[in-house]
Amino acid sequence: MSKLKYDVRPGGLAEEDHQRIFDLAARGWKPTRIAREIEKHPATVYWFMIRNSLATPGATKFKTYIRNGKPVVPYSPEEDAFIVALRVQDYSLAEIARLAASRFGTNRKMHSVQVRLIMLAARDEAA
Repeated sequence: MSKLKYDVRPGGLAEEDHQRIFDLAARGWKPTRIAREIEKHPATVYWFMIRNSLATPGATKFKTYIRNGKPVVPYSPEEDAFIVALRVQDYSLAEIARLAASRFGTNRKMHSVQVRLIMLAARDEAA
């Protein structure tokens, strides 16, 4: 059950949603307000905005927490530096995930590493 106070249109973002997000972001609208306007989930809109340099990821939590009954281990600054260094050396995402999991004792998957690298790049662009 959704905790949102508005209905969300099913499916991903259509091309017209992309253009609307660009237009509203240019007017200074925040991801949650845009999401409500175009009737999409805020996380979907926020991720689109990060990937398109319209928003900058916030600060990372460094403390492990529980989500849906499973522990979530955030990336540490050391792990961030490690995965970036490996990517710069042209390691594959799967190999980076395996090496990071081995070195830091985390259960990193290829997709998690890919998402983290995108977030770090967006943060670097904003700086």
